Amino acid sequence: MYSKTLTIFLLLLWSALSCPHAFGQQDQHHKLLNEKKKICETTLAAFTGKPESLSLLVQTGNEGLKLTKPEDYGYKFLFNQAIGYGYYYRQDFKQAKDHFEQAYDQALKGGLVEKSLKPLGNLIAVYHYLGMQDKADEAAQKLKQVTEATDTLKNKSDIYFNLGLYNQQQKFYYGIALSNFLKSAALHKQMVDTTKSLKIKLDYGVKLMMIGEIYIYLKQPIKALQYLDEIKPYLGQSLIFDITAYGKLIRAEVLSHHRTEALKYYALLHRTAEKTPGKWSELVSSSLELGGMALKDKAYPSAKSYIDKADRQAKLDNNEMLTSAVNLSYGDYYKGLGNYVLAGKYYKLAEHGSAVYNKEQYAELLKSITEVTVLSGDKLTAKRYLNKYTEVSDSLNQSKISLNLAEMEARFQNEYKQQKIGLLNKENDAKNLQLQQEKTTRWVLIGAALLLLAAISLVYLNFKNKQKANLLLDKKNKQLDIINEQLIAANQTKAKLFGIISHDLRSPVSQLFTYLKLQHTRPGLMTEESKRQHQSELLLSSSNLLATMEDLLLWSKSQMEHFKLDNEAVDVQHLLAEVMCLLQGQAEGKKLKLEVGKLDYQFVNSDYNLLFTILRNLLQNAVNNAFAETVISIQANVNAQKQQYISILNHGEMIPAEKIEELINEVDINSKSTGYGLLIVKDLTGMIGARLNIFSTMEGTTTQVVFS
Repeated sequence: MYSKTLTIFLLLLWSALSCPHAFGQQDQHHKLLNEKKKICETTLAAFTGKPESLSLLVQTGNEGLKLTKPEDYGYKFLFNQAIGYGYYYRQDFKQAKDHFEQAYDQALKGGLVEKSLKPLGNLIAVYHYLGMQDKADEAAQKLKQVTEATDTLKNKSDIYFNLGLYNQQQKFYYGIALSNFLKSAALHKQMVDTTKSLKIKLDYGVKLMMIGEIYIYLKQPIKALQYLDEIKPYLGQSLIFDITAYGKLIRAEVLSHHRTEALKYYALLHRTAEKTPGKWSELVSSSLELGGMALKDKAYPSAKSYIDKADRQAKLDNNEMLTSAVNLSYGDYYKGLGNYVLAGKYYKLAEHGSAVYNKEQYAELLKSITEVTVLSGDKLTAKRYLNKYTEVSDSLNQSKISLNLAEMEARFQNEYKQQKIGLLNKENDAKNLQLQQEKTTRWVLIGAALLLLAAISLVYLNFKNKQKANLLLDKKNKQLDIINEQLIAANQTKAKLFGIISHDLRSPVSQLFTYLKLQHTRPGLMTEESKRQHQSELLLSSSNLLATMEDLLLWSKSQMEHFKLDNEAVDVQHLLAEVMCLLQGQAEGKKLKLEVGKLDYQFVNSDYNLLFTILRNLLQNAVNNAFAETVISIQANVNAQKQQYISILNHGEMIPAEKIEELINEVDINSKSTGYGLLIVKDLTGMIGARLNIFSTMEGTTTQVVFS
């Protein structure tokens, strides 16, 4: 043994003496690599977004790659990641994709699992921008699986951020995206409080901006500004950060109708961008936002000035998405001036880009083209665009419903998993407690063999402990039974709701499709009178379908975790007039008269949108069930308990008391009778703090919304 050790030592010593330059070369190699590595890390840590910093990342990264050896996985990962960032912020996504993929591969080869998550997160966005959605979905799935399977990850904040971008920009699951961004910001805040690193602070600001972006999309500017205000201390440190922040602040202030604040940030945005002229899309979007605000105020010269400024910048960027938005604004401008021919010209220029990049914008554009072509007298073109608008609008509404249902399902599954995990943890704790008790009991029984008196005492103690454990277990079982019952009830409610949606949405769409198909394949089969009759019926059916979808979307929104009521002083007379106007055509079809009776008060404190939906559904039920040529009366009174209420009286068949009890406290839902309408009415009535009463006599049926 001693001789073998001595031999190895002598061989190593001879190797060192005979080849001293080999060790020197190795040290020099790592020294050069570390120099390049330090430049990349320093540039990323103090990232400003200036073109020279992007060029430095690409140049240094390439120089570092040339120095690496096959086994230098960590260095290869770092240099490819640095080059990828440089090309990414230059918006050269093809080059960025190649280097992020290489960074991911090198991290996997070197066993650097946590580091591999950074390029994987970057690839989700890059694949999306390159139109490789399947690859983006695959990368997102990998990222999610690693996150769920690993509890020791240090950079979970960045992982949640990338998943948030994926759910927002690619899947449109805004509720899930908001949850991801909030988790990301909360985890990142812990690092911000203990670091001096500029990049860590700016990354935190970006995550706050994305929370603000979600609230802007949800039309909640107050919440958006709450998070955007937190990024202001980080302004002035990075050109890209400042321009992005000012763009979002402008959108939030315009949405809040704060003209002065919007103009202030607009001036700051342009002063910042002038320092480094380039392709800044925020310059286009911000000018269009202010132009749109001016159009609403009918300040046409000011609106034209902003749109022209946006047009000049969009032409520099040569981006179809931006030029489409500019042409759409020009169309709105000329429509406001009454120049419908020129408005139609710009709308059509915006058509292709809107169809490719923004389906909601495309639907509104088709509607605007239909409107201006009608006003300009081109009825044939108007009819063609009306058909396109109907098709796109129906598809968009169906997509929104599908997305809402998918997001609801995802939330349900996530909550169910969390509950299941909690139950398993409780079961493990109970088992551990039981095992510990059994171990204690075993030692006590061994000692009891020595002293009989002590044994009797310990046996009695063991009996008491087991009794307590059984009581605890029984209590946990009862809690588990309650949770299971709640889950069963939730599943039943979901199944019933899906059934209602299937019945009330599918039937009108099917009728519309059948009529259009028949008209297309056999146009001579129906007379003009028959066509007019069917078109009238389908128009009413489509109107009801749209109202149905609006109710479902509003109800879905009310179920979101962060939904808040927007209570205000609602003008009752104005509200009733709006509701009656909406159903006037349907009432006239049955020769019914809608009238407003006595109004004991002018205002009621409630959420306007929810109250409007409640009254529209109740009035529609009254119209559907009233006898022809009768009067439906709507009143706003105060009862004996000094509670405000709104009542609707129709003259129809008397409803038995047991049937009314079944309607109000029903368990099984029949879509042909009450349907989803009453389900939504009862749910929304509870949300605004009111209750629903139904009375029926020989004279007619009265429904009341009583405010507490």
